[in-house]
Amino acid sequence: MTGSRRGLLVLGGIVTLIYGLRALQWEYLPGRGPRYVDLPDLPPFRRLEEQGQTSAATVALIGLDAPRDDADQRRARADALRADLCPALFGPAVPTEIVPIAYFSEFRCPYCRALERDLDTLLAEDTSPFRLIQHELPIFGPASELAARASVAAARQGMQQELRRRFMRTPLVAEPASVLRVAADIGLDVDQLVRDMASPEVQAELDRTRALADIFGFIGTPGLVIGRTVLNGAIPYVLLRRIAEDEKTRQTPVC
Repeated sequence: MTGSRRGLLVLGGIVTLIYGLRALQWEYLPGRGPRYVDLPDLPPFRRLEEQGQTSAATVALIGLDAPRDDADQRRARADALRADLCPALFGPAVPTEIVPIAYFSEFRCPYCRALERDLDTLLAEDTSPFRLIQHELPIFGPASELAARASVAAARQGMQQELRRRFMRTPLVAEPASVLRVAADIGLDVDQLVRDMASPEVQAELDRTRALADIFGFIGTPGLVIGRTVLNGAIPYVLLRRIAEDEKTRQTPVC
């Protein structure tokens, strides 16, 4: 091998090494953890500095849903929740050994589908310390609103996740007939589902979720609150797992 060819190979190896090192996700390596920003108005919560991938309503979709209340009422609802935030976010009586995961999703959000696969993996790997709390945040108009109502209503029959999986993992045009057909296919009491979808209780839950999204700054989906860590958008699984493990090691409960 000539000296010039050897030199070119060495140079090529150096360039490859440099670009390879630059491509590494250094912040996820041991000793280099995720970076957080404290939320001074929401102690003890903190926000992941990195933004994930989110879906948000476009200008073309704004106004498809008639506003249910004005800005003052929406702000008042958020202010009321701040006084007792954790029950609305995580549900009542979370055991101290459990890391609660509040998940804000939208039926038509592609990033939610990706994140849900990662959440399924996380919960399958370590089921004991985590509890997933579902929050439906429809942002893409009437079809999303319909699917969200059905999801919340299905929870009253203990079948929310079964319905959501069908919605999220099959091509579905969310309209009354298709939603009820899916509900019947998975064994829901369809008449009860219809009554619950129109109930004040389901409306109140959707309103609470919107207020929580306002509080935590979720203008798109997905959103996550893992213990005390707030995440905007879908993030790589290695980072999701790192944050979940960090929350498990904390001795003081979130609320």
